[in-house]
Formats: sequence, structure tokens, C-alpha cells
Amino acid sequence: MRGRIAAVVLGGIAAAVLCAAGAAVAKEASLKRLMGDNFIGLQNILVGLITSSYGGVPDQVEIIYDHATELTKSVPDSAKADRDRFLTYAFSLQGHASDLKSIVELLIEHDKASGGRDLPTDQLREAAAAHYGGIVTTCVACHNRFRRRIVQ
Repeated sequence: MRGRIAAVVLGGIAAAVLCAAGAAVAKEASLKRLMGDNFIGLQNILVGLITSSYGGVPDQVEIIYDHATELTKSVPDSAKADRDRFLTYAFSLQGHASDLKSIVELLIEHDKASGGRDLPTDQLREAAAAHYGGIVTTCVACHNRFRRRIVQ
């Protein structure tokens, strides 16, 4: 009887460990997907900022904002020991994304209103670039601090 109980208990522990490992793998895969979406989005945003073609930028920035929001809700295992710093990065990313989206939406309105003529919006374009730089800097700082290995 004790042997059966021990077998059931050990089986339960093994199942729990396997489920936890599976959840960790799924969480890691989800995080990798988000990072990949961000990387593609950052490239598209940069092209939009350089060419002053802002049409697709708000949607790309929204992906990054949503990712930052997700990060504030689910700290990865590699960052749990320094949770507060990780959350600082996540909230910084969220703030830069929100500001960049607002600025780009203003630029879209200004550019439409100008009918193709230049408007004095250089400060807005520079502010957009600064927030883009803030996003990139935040990503690099967070990855340098919490990424476990070099991405191949």
C-alpha cells in the first residue's frame, strides 16, 4: 500500500514538474515571439521616421506598447531576482511607445493638412526620433541585463 501511495505521490510530483517546465517553455516561446515582433516593428518604424512616411508607424508602435504592457504583467524567470529594475525597463518602454505614437499621429495630421507642403514640424520629428531612440536604448539595456545568452 505504501509503495502505491509513494508511486502516486512521485507521479504527481513528476507531472507537476513537467507541467511547470512546459509552462516555462511556452512562456519563453511567447516572449521570443513578442521580441521578434518588436524587432520587425522597430525596423519599420525607423524607415517611417527617416522617410517621413508615418502611415504604418502607429500600428507598429502599438505592438511595442502592448509588448511592454505584457512585460509589466509577467516578469520572466531571468529577471525575477531584480524584478523592480525589470519593471522599470518595461514601464520606460511603455512610456516611450505611448509618446512616439502620439507624436506620429500628430505628424500624420500635420502632413495631411499641409497638402504636401512642409510645415514647421521639425521639433515633432526630432521628438519622435528621440522616443524611438529611447525605445531602442531601453531594449538594449534590458537585454544586456536580463538576457541569459547571446541570440544567434
